[in-house]
Parts: sequence; structure tokens; C-alpha cells
Amino acid sequence: MKLRQYLAESAQKMTKAGVDSPRLCAHVLVRQVLGLDRIACVTQADRELSACELEALDALVARRAAGEPLAHITGSREFYGRDFLVTPHTLIPRPETELLVEKALEAAARLESVGGVTQHAPYFADLGTGSGCIGITLALELPRWRGLLMDISGEAVNTARQNARMLGAQDRVVCIEGDLYKPPLMPGAYALLASNPPYVAEDERPMVMPEVLAHEPHGALFSPAGGLAHLEAVIGAAAGALAPGGCLLLEHGAAQGAQTRRLLRAHSLFEAPVTHRDMAGLERCTVACRAR
Repeated sequence: MKLRQYLAESAQKMTKAGVDSPRLCAHVLVRQVLGLDRIACVTQADRELSACELEALDALVARRAAGEPLAHITGSREFYGRDFLVTPHTLIPRPETELLVEKALEAAARLESVGGVTQHAPYFADLGTGSGCIGITLALELPRWRGLLMDISGEAVNTARQNARMLGAQDRVVCIEGDLYKPPLMPGAYALLASNPPYVAEDERPMVMPEVLAHEPHGALFSPAGGLAHLEAVIGAAAGALAPGGCLLLEHGAAQGAQTRRLLRAHSLFEAPVTHRDMAGLERCTVACRAR
């Protein structure tokens, strides 16, 4: 069978299985098995596939058609232009989380421009780091800064450490195991604190994609108190850990912007919280700075 035909037939098979973006999945799996890039998939469309290649491809297509996430099959997911190792112990990085990184970079630049960061190596923290995609990206985009990456899952911490080594950030971040409700943070030591905590309410479980429920860690998804408990815990931790003028950045659900701002206003230390929308126009990230 030619590559062109296999791509078409495997995409059709995944379409029937209800897979999202089946043509993209087919191309990604072909590149994974054959070691081709996007251009080669086009220029080698008439390539005859061997029996061994077909067997390997069929096995991966079957896994995707059965609902296994593409990132778990390939073992990685791109985030902010870099490939991150992904395991079943961490959430798969989402494109909308890049908004949190963008706003953190803007906050860091603003702090440096107004003299809000005086240390030679200012510190940030990433609470609930998972794969480490947020904290490692910040460390690589902000070479002067150093970061603490924390997660309650030891397996997630190990994944973050592997990503830090793979991407060359191991000398600029420390990955530790810790609880969002009592994080081991030094008081007043951080200029930035970012978090994508669990924020899905238990009664929203029926609205979560079956693929996500079946393959991603529920501890990183669901939060008590209508999805607000972990967000409130991070806000409380940030109130003590941020230096005066330091910024807190929170990812939250599309319907949680107003509630997140209310939680921030309940702490008199935080000034004028602002919620930002993602590319889909949904409220996704709220930023607030501690009063000086």
C-alpha cells in the first residue's frame, strides 16, 4: 500500500471512531513510525509501505481510534514551540495555557522595567506544575530568572525533571513534591507565581470529554467547592509568598473569571485583578499583583 492511500484510509477509520482531527492524527502517527517530517509526507506520498511499517502503523491507529490521546501515543506534546514529554501522570499541555505564559512574560518585563525586580536572579514559582510546561518555558524565556516547580504527584515531578533536563533548564529550575494547600514557599521570596491548578467542579464531570476522563489524572482536573478550592488555596499561598509588587497568574475555567476576581479581592493584598480571554474568546487567565 502506498503512503498516500494509507493516510486516507487511516483518517477515514479514525473519523468513523469519532476521533478529533483525524487527518492530523494520521499524519502525526505516520511521521512517528516512518521518521518523516511534514514535507516528506507529501514528497514521499507514493512510497510503498512495508509489511512491518503497516503493522506498526495499524497498532498506533487502533490505539487512537480506541480513544487513547495522541500525546500519550507519541509520548510528547508541543507547548510554546517546544516538545514536552507527556505521561499519564500529567495533564496534556493545552494551547490555551500558553496565554498564562504570555501574561507571565509580560508581567516579568513590566516588573523589570519599573525596577520591581532587583535581585540578580529573581524567582518565580509554578504550583501544580504537571509536565513542567509552564515553569520550564518561563525559565527558558527568562534566562535571568530561577524557578520552583511544585506538584503533589511524585510521578509528575519526575516528568517535570525529565523535561527540564531534556530542554536544558535543569540548572534554572528546582522540581519538588508539595501540596497546593500548604506549599513550602519562602515568605516574600517570589516576584511571579503562576498556577494552572485543578478547577473543574465535580458536577461538571459529564461535560468533560470521555477521552480526558479515561486517560488524564483526575487529581489534576477536579477541585472541591464548585471547582474553586485549589484556586483559593493558590491565592492564599501567593499572598504570603509574593514579594511586594509581585504578580500572581491563574488559569481557570471559562466561567470562573468573576469568582476568581472575587477570591482575589477577598485578600486585601491584591490589587485590581484583570481577567484575560484566550483565542476562543473565553475567560481563561486572571492576573493580580500584590500591593507594594
